[in-house]
Amino acid sequence: MVSSDFASIYKAVRERVSKASFPNLFMATQITIDEAYPMYVRVEDGEAEVAPYEYNDASFYIDAKAADFCRILNGKKSVYDGLADGSVRINGDAQRAIIFVKAVFG
Repeated sequence: MVSSDFASIYKAVRERVSKASFPNLFMATQITIDEAYPMYVRVEDGEAEVAPYEYNDASFYIDAKAADFCRILNGKKSVYDGLADGSVRINGDAQRAIIFVKAVFG
């Protein structure tokens, strides 16, 4: 069960990313929790790297409140519902964002 602290969210994102299958293209996203806690996922040649830092010039950015992102990571809410109700926001390259969301969140 993912809790709303950054360490728990970061660990859950790393686990999901490690199980995801990505195409052979470059993409990078910064996921920011509660407007203060960033992490990035960088994908190159199908291999992903996750780190708890900001990423300058990301392909797209994901912003969410910790409680909402936990519900998504715990399977209580879909990322698509989060996008629809505004609790998750994605800005940037829509094509790469769609590929990432499908790979990581199904």
